[in-house]
Amino acid sequence: HYMAKALSDQWGVPLLGCVPDRPFLGCPALADLERLFKSELVCGFDHRYRHYNVKDMNLITTSLTRFLENIRTKHPRTLYICHVTRDDIILGFMAEYQRNRREEERPFEAALLVCGRKGKYQMAEEVKDMFEGLDGAPVLVVEYSTHEAMKLIHDYTPKLNIDDKNRVRKAVEHYEPYIDFEELLRRTSE
Repeated sequence: HYMAKALSDQWGVPLLGCVPDRPFLGCPALADLERLFKSELVCGFDHRYRHYNVKDMNLITTSLTRFLENIRTKHPRTLYICHVTRDDIILGFMAEYQRNRREEERPFEAALLVCGRKGKYQMAEEVKDMFEGLDGAPVLVVEYSTHEAMKLIHDYTPKLNIDDKNRVRKAVEHYEPYIDFEELLRRTSE
């Protein structure tokens, strides 16, 4: 009430709605990261519209053993980031996905972002070959350093994408109760 009155009195502007923040809408989906990095998932295509909270990003700097402990105990929807030279982590991630599917423990919702500067580092051909025909956990390979990739993700604001039906549905459910559509339609048709 007070905000509407202040806007009207001060500037003659009507308040058509006041929408509180909905953090989920700001979480990038893997499709957003594909656009951001101009790259495509190498596997896990069915999970393209899965969203990841930036706070749940995890740069892997540990041993494979510690990484596997973490992936089994941390929040299941974690975006892990590793350097392209960490063949052990990449293969461990793929193996953990397979183990999890076999054991049917909890849903495997993690994703792996593999980073390496263009022209300086590249994924081993033997590891690339293992992705061929693999349908499973989402893996995205990008030509940025881990530091650059994390900064880009942190600074990125996801946009509404018509193909991301879950985000569109959540946005409509969230915004609709807070906007006076009758007033909006009345003012736009004048």
